[in-house]
Amino acid sequence: MKRYEDSDYFEKKRLQDWNKEHNAGGFRCSHCRQFVVINDYMGTVNRNHCNICFWSKHVDSQTGDRRSDCKGGMQPVGLTFKHEGFGKVGEIMFIHACLSCPKIHINRVARDDPEYGILEIFEQSFSMAAAMKQRLERQGVYLLCKQDTDQVRIQLFGK
Repeated sequence: MKRYEDSDYFEKKRLQDWNKEHNAGGFRCSHCRQFVVINDYMGTVNRNHCNICFWSKHVDSQTGDRRSDCKGGMQPVGLTFKHEGFGKVGEIMFIHACLSCPKIHINRVARDDPEYGILEIFEQSFSMAAAMKQRLERQGVYLLCKQDTDQVRIQLFGK
């Protein structure tokens, strides 16, 4: 039996899981139970969230490694900007918070994510509980706020 510390084992397992999902053309969301299609139109290499409910699953310790034992549901709690350097506004990104542990993930918005659903996540974050805001601040995550509305709308809908 392979040891968990064996990086070759995990790389093979990750590749097997990726191939299984892609050969099936997608995966079933663990939150809304809908089938999520993986295709070239999504605009990213990996699908890391459901494009129906936007939830994710805590499977990575580090991006793409599939080594997390948690497997908790990761709720979309808001949006942030990708770090593009000082003074530059990057693309909008989802903020996912694990409901089973303290992990916060920042995930790319996929091309086939519905714009109005993304906007709804953004607007719901305005009434985020203080404890969640503090959790994000402690991890250095900038939560987009009402002052960022124009930039969010430009990125979602154009000028």
